[in-house]
Amino acid sequence: LRAPLEELPAKCFLVPGIPVKPMLAHPTKGISEVLDRFADQTFTCEYKYDGERGQVHVLENGQVKVFSRNSEDSTGKFPDIVRTLPQALAAGTRSAVLDCEIVAYDTDAQRILPFQVLSTRARKKVLEADVKVQVRLFVFDALFLNGRSLLHETLRTRRELLLAAFHEGEHVRFVTHREVSDKDGMLDFLQAAVDDSCEGLMIKALDSEYEPDKRSRLWLKVKKDYVEGMSDSVDLVLLGAWHGKGKRTSTFGAFLLACYCPDTGEYQTVCKLGTGFSDERLAALSATLTPLALPAAPAEYRVPDGPGGPEVWFAPRLVWEVAGADLTLSP
Repeated sequence: LRAPLEELPAKCFLVPGIPVKPMLAHPTKGISEVLDRFADQTFTCEYKYDGERGQVHVLENGQVKVFSRNSEDSTGKFPDIVRTLPQALAAGTRSAVLDCEIVAYDTDAQRILPFQVLSTRARKKVLEADVKVQVRLFVFDALFLNGRSLLHETLRTRRELLLAAFHEGEHVRFVTHREVSDKDGMLDFLQAAVDDSCEGLMIKALDSEYEPDKRSRLWLKVKKDYVEGMSDSVDLVLLGAWHGKGKRTSTFGAFLLACYCPDTGEYQTVCKLGTGFSDERLAALSATLTPLALPAAPAEYRVPDGPGGPEVWFAPRLVWEVAGADLTLSP
C-alpha cells in the first residue's frame, strides 16, 4: 500500500467500466409505514419494475457495458441496449454510470411483461438478430457523469443531471415518478403502477446520497402484495416439502402447493412456497406435518417430471390461503 488504510476511501474512485454494488431499499408493510418513516423528509415515488437490476456504464471511448446486481458482466446478454444507448446521450455527455431496471417488453401492446419472460432470454453472446424477448431499460439514477462521481450528491441533484444528460430512445426510458405527500396520493400512484404492470413503488428521500452496497432506510419499497386489498389470494393444498438450510436444517424450509381438480381427481401443482414463515412457525409446522408423511407421491399428484421435487410427501390434509402479487406461468 502507498497510503494508510484510513485513506483508502479517498484513494478509491468510481470509474466507468468497473461496477459498484447497488444501493438497496428496505421493504415496508404499507403506505402508513412509509409516511411515518418519512414524516420530516421530502420524498419521491417511483414505479418499482418487475425486471432485472442493471448498472450501465458509458466509457469515454463510447463503449457501453452492462453489469448485473452481482457485478457480473452482462454486456453480451443485451446487444440491443448496447447498440441503442448511445442514441440516448444528450450533446456533451461523454461518460456515465447509470442505475437501471431492465424489463421484458411487448412492443406491439406497449406493455411490460413479467420477469419470468425476461428470464428466458439467453445470457451470453446474444446476437441481436436472434433476440426474441424485447427489453426496455428504465433509468432511475446516475452515479457518475462526465468524469464526476455523483455518489455524494442528493437524489434531487442526481435526477436533474440525469434528465439533462440523457433523453429517451428506442430501448431507453426514464423511470415514471411523482412527488406525493399524502396517503391517498400514494395509493393512487401505487394503483397506477400496478395498472402499468409494475410490482409497486419505490419511495426515496430526495436528499439521500447514493450509498453502494447498503440497504438504506432512505429508500423504501412498497409492493402491492404488502397492501391490504391489492394482493391476490388462493386456497391451495399442501403436498410436499423440502428440508431447510442453514439454521433451518431441523425444520422444513419450503413447501409444494397444489389445487384440486374435481374433474380428474388430481392435485395439480401451483407453486413452491418458502417465505412468510417465522422460525417458530416452521418448527410448529414440522411437528404437525411429520405424521402426515408418505413414502412416495400418490398417483393423483400431478407433478413435473425430473429432479428437484420435494424431499418429503404428505397426505392432502392441509389447505393454506396464499397471498401474492400475481399468478404467472413459469417459462
